[in-house]
Amino acid sequence: MSVAKRLCLAVAALCVIAAILLYTLAWPAWQQQLTERESIRLAQLQAAAIPAAPQQRLNHQQLLADLNWLAHPERQGRKPGTPGSIEARAWLAQQFADIGLQPAGSDGYLQPFTVRQHFSLSRWLRGKTATVPAAENAANVLGLLPGLNPNLKPIVLTAHYDHLGMENGELFAGADDNASGVATLLGLARYFSEHPLAHPLLFVALDAEEGGLQGAVALFKYKLLKPEQLAFNVNMDMLSRDTNQLLFAVGSYQRPWLTPLLQNLQQQSAVKIIAGHDRPWYRAGNTQDWTLSSDHGIFYQQQVPFIYFGVADHEDYHTVRDTADKVDPDFYAQVSETILSFIQLLDQQLKPH
Repeated sequence: MSVAKRLCLAVAALCVIAAILLYTLAWPAWQQQLTERESIRLAQLQAAAIPAAPQQRLNHQQLLADLNWLAHPERQGRKPGTPGSIEARAWLAQQFADIGLQPAGSDGYLQPFTVRQHFSLSRWLRGKTATVPAAENAANVLGLLPGLNPNLKPIVLTAHYDHLGMENGELFAGADDNASGVATLLGLARYFSEHPLAHPLLFVALDAEEGGLQGAVALFKYKLLKPEQLAFNVNMDMLSRDTNQLLFAVGSYQRPWLTPLLQNLQQQSAVKIIAGHDRPWYRAGNTQDWTLSSDHGIFYQQQVPFIYFGVADHEDYHTVRDTADKVDPDFYAQVSETILSFIQLLDQQLKPH
């Protein structure tokens, strides 16, 4: 090998080493800087959020009654395929029928499906066990409320009703995660059945979210829903607990036209609405990105516009302490009222003018 070639290889090796050192030294600092900027942005949003007067259009006592029923020990934590889950599913289908929703599943109100054991990238990204266990006899529950304009695409409202079930003799009741979202789903169905919007509303109680968003996957995998036929997804997951009275709204980064809508919403909401946790690592550093954190992630992957409403993880998240007695009734009621207002604003935003 000539001297010139040896010199070129040495220079190339030095460049590679320098690049590795630069990356090793610069990457953490850059990520830390992005994280700090995002923390400042979120703090500024919190400081600027001015809650409005409380509202009461929903039946707040019914919201709590439904939440308590779903989180009751008799439901056994609603793990897919268990007696408690099957009982919850049948109860939800009956609630949909009593409200007057039209059956919208593949079998009446139900969409049965099976989850096979597999690796879940979405669970791995959320810091959970990546292996999804098999689940027999799972089912989504779907009901349709026609809109005043039958030519408009439906707005899909989702909340998962499953939870972790029983583990080592301990009950994981899942009151906040996600009996709260499902109870709000029922409250909204009751309200809009008496106050219909221009858009049809498709109410979907999803199963097997904890096992890798499999209920939402099943909607599209088996072509019960087609992305091009949907207007929007509003997902509700963990709504009833936050000591700082904060409700996070995820999705405006992907759809900037939602930003003025959320600003308008704040003027009607008695809780603080924070638009965040939807920015990628190259914008927000190590700040958690919730874009794929719940069932809305599947709608996002299907290119359906979405907003996700939820609170931050709390100390009782995914523990046996997530019980109905820990719910903040006033905060939960106003979060539900806020979501109602958002759907009304969204209906006006999306319909032709």
